[in-house]
Amino acid sequence: MRRLFIPLPGTEHQGAGHVFKRAGILLLLLCMLLFGIGAAHSLLNIRQHNTLLEQRNYEVPWSMMQLKLEMSRFLDAVRLLHAGAIDHDELMLRYDILWSRTPVLLSNQLKDTLSDRPDLWQLIQQIENRVRAMEPMVKAIRPGSPDYQLLLAELSPYTEPLARTMTATMHSNVLFYAEYDQAYRELGRELYISILGLALSGVLLLLLLGSELLGYRRRLLRDPLTGLPNRFALQHRLQQQVNRQQPFSLTLLALKDYSRCYQQFGFEVADALQQAFARRLEACLLPEEGIALLGRESLAVVANGVLELSDVRVQLSRIRQALSAPESIAQHDFHLTPEIGVVLYPADADNVVDLLARGELALELCRHEQLPYVIFEPSMLKEIERRQQLAADLPAALESDSLTLRFYPLATPSGQCAGLRLSLQWRHPRYGDIGDSELVRVTEQYQLSERLLLWTLSRVGELLPGWRRVQPTLFVSLALSPSVFRFSLGGQLETLLAGYGLEGNALTLEVGEPTVMEAPHQAQSILAELRRPGVRIMLAEFGTGCSRWGPLARLPLDWLQLDASCCSGIEQSEEARSQLATLFGLARLLGVPPVCCGVSSAAERGVIVALGGEPLLQGPFVSPSLAAMEVKTWLESLAPARLTDFDVSQGA
Repeated sequence: MRRLFIPLPGTEHQGAGHVFKRAGILLLLLCMLLFGIGAAHSLLNIRQHNTLLEQRNYEVPWSMMQLKLEMSRFLDAVRLLHAGAIDHDELMLRYDILWSRTPVLLSNQLKDTLSDRPDLWQLIQQIENRVRAMEPMVKAIRPGSPDYQLLLAELSPYTEPLARTMTATMHSNVLFYAEYDQAYRELGRELYISILGLALSGVLLLLLLGSELLGYRRRLLRDPLTGLPNRFALQHRLQQQVNRQQPFSLTLLALKDYSRCYQQFGFEVADALQQAFARRLEACLLPEEGIALLGRESLAVVANGVLELSDVRVQLSRIRQALSAPESIAQHDFHLTPEIGVVLYPADADNVVDLLARGELALELCRHEQLPYVIFEPSMLKEIERRQQLAADLPAALESDSLTLRFYPLATPSGQCAGLRLSLQWRHPRYGDIGDSELVRVTEQYQLSERLLLWTLSRVGELLPGWRRVQPTLFVSLALSPSVFRFSLGGQLETLLAGYGLEGNALTLEVGEPTVMEAPHQAQSILAELRRPGVRIMLAEFGTGCSRWGPLARLPLDWLQLDASCCSGIEQSEEARSQLATLFGLARLLGVPPVCCGVSSAAERGVIVALGGEPLLQGPFVSPSLAAMEVKTWLESLAPARLTDFDVSQGA
């Protein structure tokens, strides 16, 4: 019952209906209480009337009538004995019968009934006394004896009063019964009305409870935040369409960077953003399309009758157009950028479980690959199988040192080598060469990032001391996966560096800008912990537009690694040079030197040098990638005596 008086979250907009429902329930309960009290009162009155009826039963007038009858018979028997018509034994029989009638009236059973009639009680007692006192005379009387007059004189005076009393009693009872019959009818009517009202109130209450249960069932199939059908309702609808073998498309959508919005702005803003996302999607749907909530962050759109990819693309274009305008929430403008995965029935799967799984696979691929949308195709299953096999084989590859380390030199504009960027390659016996980016995706997906990092650090720790004897300030820079970016890594680095006799500045960690900006305050503390043993930090992917100036200025950074696209075409495009100059200006404001990746020509180097500062260069112009056994030879060829005439173009 408590459930009826508490609205579900998300249903507060139905406040008037909820108040009406609450008032109706209280009114019905009050009516049931009143009708119940009325029925109980009627039953109590009926019981009291029954008690009175028990006191006015027919036994008293019946016994009095029997007493009068036996008195008449006894007196007639006395006369007949005197005339000699009967014998003495028959007279004694009549006397015994008469004698037995008075004890009945004077018994405890009828005493309470006669207690309110003292005159009747006294009359019966006198008759009994007379009858008992006549016993010697009755025994002694003989036919023809004149004593029979005495017997007649003893009882005859009581015949008339007894008859009058009996008649009055019976008349009183008749009136009493008539009165109580009317009272019984009134009580019966009251009881009928109370029971009918109680039953009617109960039926109405049951109907209201049934309606509430149906509404509760509907709410169980809807999301309280957005009001959309939830996953259970979606699965039920999909199963119905599969059973009817009706073709349809299933489009899964999720807001990009929703988790980051939740962390930065709080749950109220994130909830309002999710509501706006659902509202816009619902508004742009066609009559044959339906929408439901698939998970905490993702929605699903079901379009009946869709068979062709062209229809899917038209639908996606309409959806993206509906979400293109910014949404203003709490004085902030949010862009509702969707991540989209599409799957078709029956082309891609013939059951609900596989449909949802493959749709979520397409959505996940869209999220990782940063694509506008992904339409499922069978090759994705092969890709999943490929990644699973790679994840299963990677531990053995690490044990056997089957991974290859490649190093990209980082040089100053004057040609001095400052460090080496590490890249991993793996020649898989089945899938061939596995690049660094794919290794990162596999290790992140299957929780192998920390194991790969420790293996990489141990190999670098073995190689770096020999290289630093040639170039004492040389460092190795390696990328840090998001899953291993945590406090505990600082202690592991300190132990590893001490184990190989390396200083902290021999190692530089590349932390992605999206990883840092996801939780800037926590990232600031983690970076400070990583820098404690002297390790330096390079912010990777700078310039991709994810950073906010305030948190960025507080991060303990040593370099800003510019995305390779920032240096592309700077020797030809004024706009590209202007953008690069802006990034250099930001780096100077932060007091952190930039690292320019992807430098491929002397012209690009010239533009970078002209912009000033002390950037580091990396790319084909500086040097191709080097195997571990080639690094020492390459460093020796750049001995300090030859740095003055070093021409980086030779390594192009």
